Amino acid sequence: VLKTQIQSARRGDVTPGEAWIELEDTVDRATRLANQMLSLARIEQVHEQSQQPVPTDLDAAVREVALDVAPLLAQHGIDFELRAQSLTVLAHDWMLRELCRNLLHNAVKAMPHGGSLTLALQADGPHALLQLSDSGPGITGALRDHLFEPFARGTHGEGHGLGLAICREIVAVLGGRIRLDNRQDAVGQVVGLDACVWLPLAAVAPATTAGPAPTMPAPPAPPT
Repeated sequence: VLKTQIQSARRGDVTPGEAWIELEDTVDRATRLANQMLSLARIEQVHEQSQQPVPTDLDAAVREVALDVAPLLAQHGIDFELRAQSLTVLAHDWMLRELCRNLLHNAVKAMPHGGSLTLALQADGPHALLQLSDSGPGITGALRDHLFEPFARGTHGEGHGLGLAICREIVAVLGGRIRLDNRQDAVGQVVGLDACVWLPLAAVAPATTAGPAPTMPAPPAPPT
């Protein structure tokens, strides 16, 4: 694609300014694709090597990614709200950040400009529930069956179709589950999509109960 765009610019089919914009967009898309392919390979490596997850602060990862994605949210005029409890899950820190980043990017691509987006994190039994609620068009039943497959893209037609596939692989490796549900109003009209992820909470070690203070032996009597 880059070579074709360069040849087109040399022939004068587009202005230099337009050519630079096209080239930059192609480089950004290629970089995003390369990073996603590397993420899939890294997840597969963790699975093959049976690397055990460790207690990790999920809320810290969520806040960090939300801060990174803030310029993108502002660019699309999205009203974003974050509600996060302090929760520790069994995971790898980079996996949590990759999971949150892909969910947020996927929601932004599917939403109209100026929509609303809420990211909530709370405990749900033995799991942490990460729920991302957007004001997009939702998904059809036929599309739902293929969204988690690699290179399957939604109706917005943007991206490479790897974001949700990466999310699915991460959740599977961490022993959790992921689900996409249309959100409906009182009359049954779709008003958005809820992406829900459940991850196992890290077990909290029980506090040690302090026993009675030990009895110290009496000091020996002074010599007479």
